[in-house]
Order: sequence, then structure tokens, then C-alpha cells
Amino acid sequence: MDKTIITCTNTEVKHGADILSKHGRYMKVAIEGTDVTIKLTKAVPTDKHYVGHYSGLEFISTGD
Repeated sequence: MDKTIITCTNTEVKHGADILSKHGRYMKVAIEGTDVTIKLTKAVPTDKHYVGHYSGLEFISTGD
């Protein structure tokens, strides 16, 4: 399974995550060691970061 790093923009904390699916502007990840999944999207395909929200917090990832 592919892996990526997601960063909480509210706290600057970084977490490892497994990429469950990734299609163009959409990516779904599972935070390592938890059952939490987050859906992240790009506003336009050329954006550098995917952005998603969970429990009132914002997360970003390059998807790499």
C-alpha cells in the first residue's frame, strides 16, 4: 500500500497515512495506527496539495 504524510494545518502535527484510493483530484487516506479515514481533494488538478477536514481540523497532503 502506498503511504503519504498528512499535516494538520491547525496544529502543524504530521502523521503517516496509508493511501486507500487516489484518483485525479481525490484521495482517501487512513491515518496509521487508527481507524480514522479522511477524504482529501484538490480544488483544481494543478494544485500542489490535497485538502481535507476531520473533526473541525484541516489536513493537507501532497499525496507523495
